[in-house]
Amino acid sequence: MGLTKYIREPWLIPIALQSKGLGYLIPDTLYLQCAYYNTFGKKLNLKNPKTFNEKLQWLKLYDRKPIYTTMVDKYAAKKYVADIIGEEYIIPTLGVWDRFEDIDFTSLPNQFVLKCTHDSGGLVICKDKSMLNIEDARRKINDSLKRDYYLNGREWPYKNVPRRIIAEKYMSKSDGSIPEDYKVLNFNGNPGIIQVDLDRFINHKKKLFLPNWTELNFDFNYPTEKEYSLKKPDTLNEMLGLARKLSKEFSFLRTDFYVIDDRIYFGELTLFPASGFGKFSPEEWDERIGKWISLPEKRGGGVICGDSFFLYIHEENEDSDVELHGELIDYKVFCFNGRPEMTLVCTDRYSATGLCEDFFDNNWVNIPVKRPNHRNSQTQIKRPHNHKQMLCLAEKLSHGTPFLRVDFYEINGNVYFGEMTFYPASGFEGFEPESWDTRFGEKINLP
Repeated sequence: MGLTKYIREPWLIPIALQSKGLGYLIPDTLYLQCAYYNTFGKKLNLKNPKTFNEKLQWLKLYDRKPIYTTMVDKYAAKKYVADIIGEEYIIPTLGVWDRFEDIDFTSLPNQFVLKCTHDSGGLVICKDKSMLNIEDARRKINDSLKRDYYLNGREWPYKNVPRRIIAEKYMSKSDGSIPEDYKVLNFNGNPGIIQVDLDRFINHKKKLFLPNWTELNFDFNYPTEKEYSLKKPDTLNEMLGLARKLSKEFSFLRTDFYVIDDRIYFGELTLFPASGFGKFSPEEWDERIGKWISLPEKRGGGVICGDSFFLYIHEENEDSDVELHGELIDYKVFCFNGRPEMTLVCTDRYSATGLCEDFFDNNWVNIPVKRPNHRNSQTQIKRPHNHKQMLCLAEKLSHGTPFLRVDFYEINGNVYFGEMTFYPASGFEGFEPESWDTRFGEKINLP
């Protein structure tokens, strides 16, 4: 309440919380909606995303494959990429450490690069070890280690990347100059745009090309160099082939490479360029390029993603009868003295009309009871295919306890454990009719 008193626009509250270091309190969806409005001056369309940036935000929220965490980890990604395209494309790693104090600089060559595995930026580039300011490097790396890269743009794959420091071989062309950085933007496994970054640490310039090396005349995120001419690399076809191999399973992926004396080296994988907040000029290109991304179908499993629970996306089987209203159904098995005796089915948990709860016995006969603050579902709740397996698992887990509630989900024909609860509603929620409170209570034999 104290914060809203000083803010006329409520959508700014998450931004204000972020600035106060309280960003972890804000659910990803709300934060991205506010940040998008703050950046572009319009609402983020998640129901029917059309632009490139809107689709990147959608992918952040609804396309969450565990492999993405490996792909953005600057250390783990090397093995992942090497397994796909070969070790010969990987820049050599000189060392990996958990703390700056663990780095043995005497073992490092005269030239090297230090970076953190979970962050973007924060590079320490050493061209001459005798000139390296260790204290400046320590401050820069330690600042990077402390930074939670996930929070600012809600790029969730970075959330669980181990925070480590790696040293890499310093890569330069034979004349000592910095190599061009070729960033291939792949759409559903096909290269669509090549962004080339030149002189990144001196006089940064950028150019955009189609895969046939036709130059594109628009700006993305920052101005494109119009006057500078860049020759097509001899290795372009090889580079595009590598990009296809790395991106073939993804709706969108940027694959970065360096070309050094006609040899290609892998740079990094990027899921969300500019974190989905990069501005196009002319603006129409945002939607034109957005059409190139075919989003995966979002079917079921889509609960709200917050900091205390995980957004799970799965495909619903066509013959499945247990999926309702595009959400996971929660099956809560009540066990009395180690014996499962009824199942509470929770649906519509995040709908506008509110949570529905229905009780069933072990034969899937509806029990005529409800809790005061919830309603029964108006839709027929069919028995999950694996209900007997749930009961069996619940019996094993509840052995030796007077009362235990064991929660499960059924996804693609498989049973998944949710949680165990000793005191539903902390023992303070009644039943309607009230007589069921006593009837359930009689089932518990207290020690």
